[in-house]
Amino acid sequence: RDTDRSRGLGDVYKRQFLRSVFFLKVPMKVPMKVPMKVQLGIMAMIDIATNSQGGRVVTTTSISKRQNISPKYLEQILPALRLAMLIRSQKGSNGGYIITKPCNQITLKDIINALDPNILSDVYFDTNNKNSTMIDTINDDLWNNMTSYLQDYTEKITLKDICDDYRQRLDNQEAQFMYYI
Repeated sequence: RDTDRSRGLGDVYKRQFLRSVFFLKVPMKVPMKVPMKVQLGIMAMIDIATNSQGGRVVTTTSISKRQNISPKYLEQILPALRLAMLIRSQKGSNGGYIITKPCNQITLKDIINALDPNILSDVYFDTNNKNSTMIDTINDDLWNNMTSYLQDYTEKITLKDICDDYRQRLDNQEAQFMYYI
């Protein structure tokens, strides 16, 4: 195992996750800092999946309007999803994006790794400390388990699951604001 790895951005997120899960007795919603690129990329994937049913392409402009995301920022995010073969682009006047495979075959892990591979990467304490036995113990008992949990958890959630939940919440929201005379 390579214990001299440099710690990526994922370390910060995993530490925040660790605090919320392992040190608190009561489950709480603790804000976890996720890069804006990942947040907006997930939103774009949900939007494309929801609106590209029947083979329709979804334009950057339509995603931008529906999700209130800068089109220029979307143009920086969508190529990463395309390179990961999660979406494909169609050129021309009727151009846009479409999901490449069924939503139940795309996992949250696939999307996150396409946008920022550091979030779900392995984390290790630095071994510059003289007490390498303690560092190895912490790495083995804590960071390896937490990384494994995050990877397993995001592997179980599919884009279909997220889209279904999104549609259900939209339906509930519309039902809340329906007035009868």
